Amino acid sequence: MLLRATIVILVLLNLGAAGWWALGPKASVRPVTLLQGPPLQLVAEARATRARSSAPAKVAGTCLRLGPFAGPAARSGAEKSLVALGVEAVPFEDRSGAASGWDVYLPAQASRAEAMALADRLRAAGVDDLFVMNDGRNANRIALGRFSSEAGARRRADEVRAKGAEAVIEARGNGAPRIWLNVRLPAGMDADRVTSIAAAKPQDCRQMP
Repeated sequence: MLLRATIVILVLLNLGAAGWWALGPKASVRPVTLLQGPPLQLVAEARATRARSSAPAKVAGTCLRLGPFAGPAARSGAEKSLVALGVEAVPFEDRSGAASGWDVYLPAQASRAEAMALADRLRAAGVDDLFVMNDGRNANRIALGRFSSEAGARRRADEVRAKGAEAVIEARGNGAPRIWLNVRLPAGMDADRVTSIAAAKPQDCRQMP
């Protein structure tokens, strides 16, 4: 009898458990939420984006260079006319045409003997085409050449300085510098109002002060 009662109890317990699982409350399942993040981007696209963001903004407006003027008086008159229009002008002098040549030399030495000794040392170091001047106010100066361009004179001076001697560059000629006016037009202003004052040519605004 005891064994039979035990079996009956076990059967009842199993039936109860099965019924609870079948009829009991269902477990709620939470929906899976995808994490939001930046979209994938190719390396080339990322570089292009950075390049666009770091590119300098374009300079707006219209810029002109007026001139050249015959002298300070002519430039002053043009400045007054520009001020009357509300245009600010910045003077600019182009001295590239003022010199007819450039001399490169070493300053005069204390004596002829010292000048000759220095010239010999330079020749031994590989500096050719030099001449020790022996008369006038430039006596004992060591001439290193005359050049038609400032760039050529600077190259010669740098060559001599590399050998340990401090060369000097001196412009020759008395040509007058050319005088200009740099202007930036206010927004909406017609350029013809300015070009009627003096001859003008377009100027890159990025190079304007």
